Amino acid sequence: MSTQQPPGLRIVQARVTMEHIADDGMPTLALGVVLSYDPADPFAVTAALHDEPSPVGWTFARELLVEGAFEPTGAGDVLVWPSLNEAGHAVVVISLSSPSGEFLGEIPTKDVFPFVQDMLATVPSGQESDLLDVDAAIEQLLAPTGER
Repeated sequence: MSTQQPPGLRIVQARVTMEHIADDGMPTLALGVVLSYDPADPFAVTAALHDEPSPVGWTFARELLVEGAFEPTGAGDVLVWPSLNEAGHAVVVISLSSPSGEFLGEIPTKDVFPFVQDMLATVPSGQESDLLDVDAAIEQLLAPTGER
């Protein structure tokens, strides 16, 4: 769907460390992750896991990250919930599933909150649809194939 990005809105990003969690519940690997929010896609957040040889990106509803920091949320491919890690520190757990595999990781809550706060300061909850240009999206869908 087409969106319009009013002047002054910016992309919000945070570089965080996510611990991969093995089947036995223990952390196995620390991965660099970039969380990104672009008001041009106002309902979505992207998590780019920087694993070699190339990053793997997941895009999911931003509300999953906002709500999942406080209570279990999500269904299907992306689940998010608050927890405590093995050291007793607050973390946000993210479970990602696809036909090609599954990934379970945790990010310290203290690293997720500033990103969520910055994202909500940029586009408050409930105002995401104000950025959507529905008329432009309909025009694009109805345009002849060569003009899309």
